[in-house]
Amino acid sequence: MSSYLVVLLIIILLMLREKKVRPTRIWIMPILLIWITFTSILSSDNLTPKSFILYFICLIIGIGIGIWRGKLEKIRVNHESGIVTTQSSVAGVILFLGILILRVLAVKWGKEHAVISLTNALMFIPLGSVCARRFIIYMRYKQLTG
Repeated sequence: MSSYLVVLLIIILLMLREKKVRPTRIWIMPILLIWITFTSILSSDNLTPKSFILYFICLIIGIGIGIWRGKLEKIRVNHESGIVTTQSSVAGVILFLGILILRVLAVKWGKEHAVISLTNALMFIPLGSVCARRFIIYMRYKQLTG
């Protein structure tokens, strides 16, 4: 349990530090998350129309959260060097942690079909969030650099 807290603390500290925006690398994490999500979904043996509706709803929620988090990001340009940097807001980090805790609790609730569908669906929230947030950052980067 303590190793999870250490990893979580490291993630929080990394999220709060200012980072250089690299447009060539901005889509690596979303592509990895898409691969992980769909690999997990396809390995599940209980795919029903209800589960796909739940996946879609969670994806829409994730996109909304990602747009919100993207707008909360602090993006600025160093006019001397021309480097664009971004920094997550505290509200964005708290929102990320809330989603993470919700997914962990859903996994611990049990191994029933409904809970498994819910945990698979909850993977779409961070997926939508990361993709939308990265898209907002990229669009703001384009505006700042012209």
